[in-house]
Amino acid sequence: MIKVSGQNNRHSCGILATTLGRRCGFAAVLAACLIAAPAARAEDKPQGGESGTTLSIATWGGAYGQSQEIAYFEPFAKETGTTIATEIYDGTLAKIKAMIGGAESEVDVVDVSSATLGTLCSDGLLETIEASSLGAAPGGQSAEEDFYTGGLSACGVASVAWSTAIAFDRQAFTKSQPSQIADLLDTKRFPGKRALPNGPRYTLELALLADGVDPANVYTELATPAGVDRAFKALDKIKDNVLWWDNAQDPITWLLEKKVAMAAGYSGRIFRAAVGDRQRLGIIWDGQIYDLDLWAIPKGAKNKDGAKRFIIFASDPARLAAQAQLIAYGPMRKSALQLVGKHPVIDVEMKDFLPTAPDNFKKALRFDDAWWSDHGEELGKRFQEWHPPPPPPEEDKPQDADAKAKHARPSAQAAP
Repeated sequence: MIKVSGQNNRHSCGILATTLGRRCGFAAVLAACLIAAPAARAEDKPQGGESGTTLSIATWGGAYGQSQEIAYFEPFAKETGTTIATEIYDGTLAKIKAMIGGAESEVDVVDVSSATLGTLCSDGLLETIEASSLGAAPGGQSAEEDFYTGGLSACGVASVAWSTAIAFDRQAFTKSQPSQIADLLDTKRFPGKRALPNGPRYTLELALLADGVDPANVYTELATPAGVDRAFKALDKIKDNVLWWDNAQDPITWLLEKKVAMAAGYSGRIFRAAVGDRQRLGIIWDGQIYDLDLWAIPKGAKNKDGAKRFIIFASDPARLAAQAQLIAYGPMRKSALQLVGKHPVIDVEMKDFLPTAPDNFKKALRFDDAWWSDHGEELGKRFQEWHPPPPPPEEDKPQDADAKAKHARPSAQAAP
């Protein structure tokens, strides 16, 4: 468990930025600045609520977890006197089930993906959260009216949306710049290599979106033999111009190294690269595929009242906007987007990089993990037939294998 403690020192960010900017590049600077961005201090005197209680929250680490600490955990601790204890986990269903599956949960609040929420809710492991308990928007709209479709469910409340979008190298296109998902398939007007996920998930959806299928019809189309044929036929147009990635950082690296001209990648990574070289990389939000992270309360939570109070607090539009100003994940309340301004340190208009910003969210597809659970095996085989994996390397000759094993064996003096 990690207890929350605030870091209210903007000056230290300047020092870190100067040092890390030379040594580690922009990503390191951004991470350092995120940690040092202004925030409430957990040890400040509480403004109200029950002091002396502890609320345990399971969430992700990295810059995402740091943005939560600044936008949610520290202000909530200050307002209520609650001690926030965070449990960093890997996001897997097995891990979260081990944490909350017993009669008494190890944590009071969990941050989970849509797919995990659906499974946990179906298994009866989560509390019901009433949408009517959430605060209204500044304009008076109820939470049900203010949240985007899918942001509220029986067992969870969405905090952010992240997406797979198309990034492109502005320098690769001198006459005109790509601006819509259809441009992914148009190598005549927009020549150059493409980077796509090495598998059917996301890749087939992108193919249909680029071929003109409306987001509302993508999974219906993909559930038919004709729709599957259409997706692969669309990919045939660019098959010889695709580099396939397995590591999420690869498409960004390949763009910066000019190995590809367009790349499907995760929005958070695209943001970090784009603001590091603002004149170089562009983003096509048209046809983005988004997914959600949501807050939920385990059935066996020890502090259910505190958990409910926290989710109400964290779902306030101002709190959602505070996180969106620190990291490029989109809040799921429309009113929150109106409150998002510039990043407090790097002076970037964050709304331009949020998946749920109105201009970016016009033609977006929500990823359907449950659909893939039913169709993934069949489409995985079809994808491998269409794009066979490379053959494994030839087996070593016996003497070569022995030599390699001997060379790889650590010495007694080697550090662990």
